[in-house]
Amino acid sequence: MSILFYALVFVLGAYLLFSIIYQQQKVARQKKIIEPVTEEADGHKLATIDYVSLIVKNSRWLQTLDMLDKRVELKMKIIGAIGILLVGIKLLGIIELTMQGVAMNMVVVMVVVIVTPSILLNSAVKTRTKLMMDALPYYIDLTAVCVQSGMTVESALGFIGERFDDLDPNLASLMMYVVRRAEVSGLEGALLELYRSMDVTEMRMFSSTLEQSVHYGTSLYENLLELSKDIRELQLLSTEEKIGKLSAKMSVPLIIFIMFPIVILIAAPGILRIMKSAIF
Repeated sequence: MSILFYALVFVLGAYLLFSIIYQQQKVARQKKIIEPVTEEADGHKLATIDYVSLIVKNSRWLQTLDMLDKRVELKMKIIGAIGILLVGIKLLGIIELTMQGVAMNMVVVMVVVIVTPSILLNSAVKTRTKLMMDALPYYIDLTAVCVQSGMTVESALGFIGERFDDLDPNLASLMMYVVRRAEVSGLEGALLELYRSMDVTEMRMFSSTLEQSVHYGTSLYENLLELSKDIRELQLLSTEEKIGKLSAKMSVPLIIFIMFPIVILIAAPGILRIMKSAIF
C-alpha cells in the first residue's frame, strides 16, 4: 500500500511540475508574439541581431542543449525512459533498490534534466562570447589592412569574415550576418543593429567607431588601429583586475583547509589530556 502511495505521489508531482513548466513556456511564447516592439523617435522599429542563435548554430553540442532546453516533451520522454529503466532494474533485482530509493533517484534525474541544459547553454554562450571578444582585435587589424589597400568597408568585412573561421567561427558568422544585413538596410543600419544587440563594451566600441567613420567620412585606417589597441588595453586591464582579486579569493580555501586543521591539531592533544584526566 505504501509503495502505491509513493508511486501516485511521484506521478502526480511530476505531472504538476511539467504542466507548470509547459504553461510558463507557452505564456512566454505568446507574450513574445503579442508584446509590442519598442520604437524610436521617428517611429522605426528597433531591429536587433540574435547573436546567441548564431553561436548555437555553430556547435552541435549547443544545438542539442538548446533543443533539450526548449522542448518540454523531450525532457518528459527522457525522464520517463530513465524512470522505466530504474523500475526495470528494481524488478529484475540487478541493484537493490526500494521504491523510496527509486523515487529519490527520479527526483534527482528530474532536477538534472530540467535545470542542467539551461545552465550549460548559458555558460557555453558566455564562454564563446568572451572568445569572440578576444579575437575581435585581430579582426579589426585585418579589416584595417584591407581598407588601407583600397577595399570598401563592406567588402573588407565580408572578405575577412569569409576567412576568419580558423580564428573564431562565431565572430566570422556574426560579421557575415552584418554584411548581409548591410546589403539590405545599409551599413549604418547593420552596425546600429549590432550595437543594440550585444551589450559588450568591445563590440559596441567597434560598431560605434565604424558607424562614425562611415557617417562622417573620417580616416578609417587610423581609427581601426587605435581601436584595436584600446580593446587590447581594455582586455589587459580586465585580466589584471581578475588577477588582483585572486589573492582575496585564495584566502577563503586557505582559511578553511589550512588554518582550521592546524588549530585542531594544536588544540586536540590538550583537550584529549584534559578529557583523560576526567576533569570534564
